[in-house]
Amino acid sequence: MKEIINISLWIIALVLIIVGLSFANKNKLYMQLSKPVIDIDYNSENRFIDETDVLKEIIHNPQDTSKYLYAFDVTTIEERLKNNFAIRDAQVYKTVDGKIVAWVKQNRPIARVINHKNESFYMDEDGYLMSLSEKYTARLLVINGNVKPSYNQYYKKNLSQLDDSLATKTIIDELYQLAQLIDNSEFWKAQIEQVYVNKELEIELIPKVGNHIIVLGKPEHMEAKLNKLYYFYREGLSKTGWNEYSEINLSFNNQIVCKKNY
Repeated sequence: MKEIINISLWIIALVLIIVGLSFANKNKLYMQLSKPVIDIDYNSENRFIDETDVLKEIIHNPQDTSKYLYAFDVTTIEERLKNNFAIRDAQVYKTVDGKIVAWVKQNRPIARVINHKNESFYMDEDGYLMSLSEKYTARLLVINGNVKPSYNQYYKKNLSQLDDSLATKTIIDELYQLAQLIDNSEFWKAQIEQVYVNKELEIELIPKVGNHIIVLGKPEHMEAKLNKLYYFYREGLSKTGWNEYSEINLSFNNQIVCKKNY
């Protein structure tokens, strides 16, 4: 008899716990949304987005603030945030005290492209195109000249994984590789301000220091050409002066051809 009473008490206690938890969970679901907690990892000095922009993706209109917590789907919010051109990654979750927490990592562009139709957009570090921001203009390497690709043509594609036939016609993937090489070097980031594509789809570099043009030629072996230029700067121009030449041509094998300023 005593054992039956003990079992009954355990059953009653278990039922009360389940009911209590269900009631607590229901209360949480029907909690009013409090102000979302927003954390932005800017990943660079650029400021394409701020808390207001993230908040607009979470709460589309002022009436949403009166909704209960259950009405906000964090997966949908995450997708909206990730579809924002300026956002590289996002994580959204709900807390037990009725808050929505959003962590956002901002995209980092490495170059600004101005195509042959004067359309302008960014190229990010992962090889995707970004539209310009009305809020902030980044100071970056500029790629211009005979650049055919448009933003709408390539913004969903990864430039490092283009089909060979498509890439060959546009050299957009090589331009991305060159922008990466420049971005990964503090020296070249400080020295190269412009990449120009001429009518023959050959590449020229405009430096920040020195009264000369750097001719890379065809978009091939670019890392080797930059290494060759670096040693020429260190061993040659450091002695003759940065304004000695009007052109430094790296397009020939195993040699550097220079034109003097007169």
